[in-house]
Amino acid sequence: MRPWWVSVAVAVAAYVLLAFVAPHFLAGHRYTASLGIVAKNNAAFLAGGLLFIGVLGLFRAHLIRRKFDDLSGIESLRRLTWREFESMVGEAFRRRGYQVQENAVDGPDGGVDVVLRKHGATFYVQCKQWKRAKVGVKPLRELQGVIAAGGAAGGFFVASGAYTNEAHDFARQCPIELIDGRALVEMIAATRAPAPASSKEAIPATRTEPVIRMTPDDPRCPACGGAMVQRKASRGTRAGQPFWGCRSYPRCRGVRPVAETA
Repeated sequence: MRPWWVSVAVAVAAYVLLAFVAPHFLAGHRYTASLGIVAKNNAAFLAGGLLFIGVLGLFRAHLIRRKFDDLSGIESLRRLTWREFESMVGEAFRRRGYQVQENAVDGPDGGVDVVLRKHGATFYVQCKQWKRAKVGVKPLRELQGVIAAGGAAGGFFVASGAYTNEAHDFARQCPIELIDGRALVEMIAATRAPAPASSKEAIPATRTEPVIRMTPDDPRCPACGGAMVQRKASRGTRAGQPFWGCRSYPRCRGVRPVAETA
């Protein structure tokens, strides 16, 4: 879903184009002059419709911010509808400086619920509000396929619950960051507005950084300077041996031998 201000900007541009620019250029010929008059007469109607869409988007953004700041823990996340859960995840990333585009179409989403953009890189986000079952490796493989097909720098898989061991093993070998329920609560706590002092159930303040974090001992990619993740070679003469690969693969293919950082 596009930001509300996009609709407002398009509304203003459409009004100027139809009310002033089009009549001016079409008035010079008798066959097109009538078209200019039609455009001018309908400019306000079309711009008003676009402006109304922008106002609805602004109102929706306000409701999302309020609901986000009212979240009080993992149970409050699990009580959300799947659409609200996606919106809360999008808001958490938005407050971390990402440009966020939510999937505005109900139903099949091609493995992507939210698209993120930051510093020229694109990331795909898949959300699963599974209250009981752990997330296995299958949906992660599907997300990895979409990331590779779309040429994204990486992705995030966000769940209100937990992941299987196989899912963790798979994520360590590809540019997917796993965010479970606990990490999501901490992520929200780090980005939400301060809660009232009287609130007893407020998520406690924290400096936890669950998304693409690096420690001083982590190696940096020799190609782009970004974070690296340890993987295992699947083929070739070094099959089965560990190595450091850029987290932004396949956008960046920088590697380092494990021996360099041991």
